[in-house]
Amino acid sequence: MDSQMTDSEIPDPADPEQQRAMSLLRSVDVAAPDALRARLEAMIDDAGGRKHRRSLGSRWRNTLFVPAATALAIVIVALVVLLGSGSTAPSVGQTAKLALSSATAPAPPRDAAHPELLAAAVDGIPFPYYVSSTGWQAIGSRRQTVHERTIVTVYYRAPDGTRVGYSIVPGHSLSSQDDPSIVRGGVRYFFGRVGSGRYVTWVRGGHTCVIAGMTVSERTLLGLARADERIAV
Repeated sequence: MDSQMTDSEIPDPADPEQQRAMSLLRSVDVAAPDALRARLEAMIDDAGGRKHRRSLGSRWRNTLFVPAATALAIVIVALVVLLGSGSTAPSVGQTAKLALSSATAPAPPRDAAHPELLAAAVDGIPFPYYVSSTGWQAIGSRRQTVHERTIVTVYYRAPDGTRVGYSIVPGHSLSSQDDPSIVRGGVRYFFGRVGSGRYVTWVRGGHTCVIAGMTVSERTLLGLARADERIAV
């Protein structure tokens, strides 16, 4: 069976829909990284291969290429999925879940130059050394990327064994407007629940801070947050 295209089956470069699809694909080349463009082209090629296999042997026009509308739809859907998802910020709830998770690395050491702090920070926002002020000791840490933001968490344990996680999210602050809140010392603290845990969240230096625990009261969480705020950075 001869599968070679005839002149009548070759896509018309002057076709407005073909030009529109190719123009959009070229725009992706400018706006998106090479890896994304490669994935888009692979999706279009794959769709074209399936179309060809289904219609091989027929006399339909457009047998061996993807129609402009199909290519256009693939590009749009891929952009929404691949680019749109990358621009979504993590939620306060997702951050609180990290604070409630397990440590994956040792705790940062105490900062020798600033004894009230740990030698760990996120975009200039340091983690506190709570031992001297509240009795809570750093016992572990975790670093995880959520929606292209690397969230750093330090875990602390009280003398009675109670445990909390303190997460700092880089970038613009996350919304907590639906949570109940209280203002102390000019700072607004929001309270919420995620699963069986509680959390307090506030904005420091333009970044979102979240402290969460499973068996702690809101009063304890607020005390930890305020103790951190009182430390001069």
